[in-house]
Amino acid sequence: MKRSAGAVSPKPIRLTSVERGFIGKSIEAASIFFGENKIPEITPITDIRGSNQYRTVMTNLLIKRCLHDLLSPDKTQLDNHPVTLEGQQVSATTLKKSEIFENIAFISTEINGKPYLLKSRVNMTLLDLIREEAHLTGSKEGCGEGECGACTMFLDGKAVMACLVPAVRAHLASIVTIEGVTPQGGLNPVQEAFVKEGAVQCGYCTPGFVMSAVKLLEENSQPSKNEIMTAISGNLCRCTGYYKIVSAIEIAAKKAG
Repeated sequence: MKRSAGAVSPKPIRLTSVERGFIGKSIEAASIFFGENKIPEITPITDIRGSNQYRTVMTNLLIKRCLHDLLSPDKTQLDNHPVTLEGQQVSATTLKKSEIFENIAFISTEINGKPYLLKSRVNMTLLDLIREEAHLTGSKEGCGEGECGACTMFLDGKAVMACLVPAVRAHLASIVTIEGVTPQGGLNPVQEAFVKEGAVQCGYCTPGFVMSAVKLLEENSQPSKNEIMTAISGNLCRCTGYYKIVSAIEIAAKKAG
């Protein structure tokens, strides 16, 4: 059993002590052990996202949860159809091939079914391209580091965090933004459910949540609550809890079914 951790050291690190700790122990015993002892490999810092004490406690807690999942009969088998947010028809092996040019001046792409010829700049991200050149501002930048999911959009059928994707990746590709899932003169069923359930607070994160939910329902029209939570695990809401958001997606799924 190999485990690694991120955001608790200068780079993602393999937790070899956790692996060694399983030798000669049952999962139950390992669960107790790692819930009470500091993991020597981690050296978390304190920053605006959390303290070193918080990161230390959470690392142990997440390991305990992992071990608990292994002990749960309903989670011991791998899911044959895991949530990928790649849609129903698109897979990693059938994604449309787009070409990358290091010094391309203009990017020819399709956004929400319409052709665009957009100016490219060095170090421009896909999110910058969409907002600044295509003037589609529904997708937001929250963290700029791929942590919050506010910039989620579809690239060749797959949900991506646009703040991490180079703009040139859009060349000869197909892109869908939040504007593209909203029908003219109405709302997408997911958006309707968000409004009905009061799942929209400040609204900044909402486009990203909606995009993840739309792709999930395209992939699986009747997801379980656990699958919904997995689908939005890459999206953060800083206003409130996720109960209303999960509830809204459940309502949209029922309507779709």
